[in-house]
Amino acid sequence: MARRMLTEKQNHILPSSSERSDAVKIIVGPRRDEFFIPRQLLNTCEYFRARLDFARGQISSVIRLDGQCADMFRLFEYWLFERKGLGRFIDEAESGHSYEELHWNLVNLQLFAASIGEAALQDVAMDALQDLYLRCNWEIDPELVKYVYTECDPEASYCLRNLRRWIVAMIAWGMGDAEAGGALETVFGECAGLREEYENHINKVAASKLDVDFKNPQLRLPSNNLRNEERQFGYRQCSFHTHRSGVGQGRCPHAYALLPMVYSPLTDGYVESDSERSEARATSRMASPAAPIRKGTV
Repeated sequence: MARRMLTEKQNHILPSSSERSDAVKIIVGPRRDEFFIPRQLLNTCEYFRARLDFARGQISSVIRLDGQCADMFRLFEYWLFERKGLGRFIDEAESGHSYEELHWNLVNLQLFAASIGEAALQDVAMDALQDLYLRCNWEIDPELVKYVYTECDPEASYCLRNLRRWIVAMIAWGMGDAEAGGALETVFGECAGLREEYENHINKVAASKLDVDFKNPQLRLPSNNLRNEERQFGYRQCSFHTHRSGVGQGRCPHAYALLPMVYSPLTDGYVESDSERSEARATSRMASPAAPIRKGTV
């Protein structure tokens, strides 16, 4: 499967020799970046537990992930240790002018989370992608649309169905007007299945008596139980989560597991009010990132 990968940075912290004694070495990417993660933590992930069980009895445990990106894996490492949202990385990207790199790392993180069966991590990565687009005020990235719909194999694309729902909602919000008709038809022609998903989304929003031009998919509201006026401008907290069909209007399951709750620009210290930010997004949309990329294999 093709993956979009960026130039990797070696900025993770190496443990001391004593800490490494009970750690598993994980070699990531073509540059062979080394991560040392406690066995106990890795055992919380079924994928890694199975790999460690297979290697039981060996003197040292080494896991290779040659097709992955080390910067993406740094996000996984942080989540594994902290079980928090990824808002700090958005702040770091802002100070380092590296939003585009983080964008593709989050996409790759969703793919990785799906491949190892970590639904909670998929949802955390999805939240961070929403927050990144909100922070940057981006329209949907055409490269992301093509990647998910044409370059991922069918199994991976299915695993990213929540990302696909968000992409469709972003297209409807940012490209659904008459002026974008030509561009929209081009995207439909290039991406099999996209038109059907788009039309289904438009019909559902219309049936709810809402307007796709105002319902901003960047805006994740901090609840699943919303008043009608709130639903006009943003999406429920779990609208693009893996458990969306089961949670209904109840509390997000991750709210119990993550302390603090999954990062949201509506709840984590932003100064602007909800109405100010939603009005700004509705009236001023910027082009999505055009990051330099390279491909790797899994």
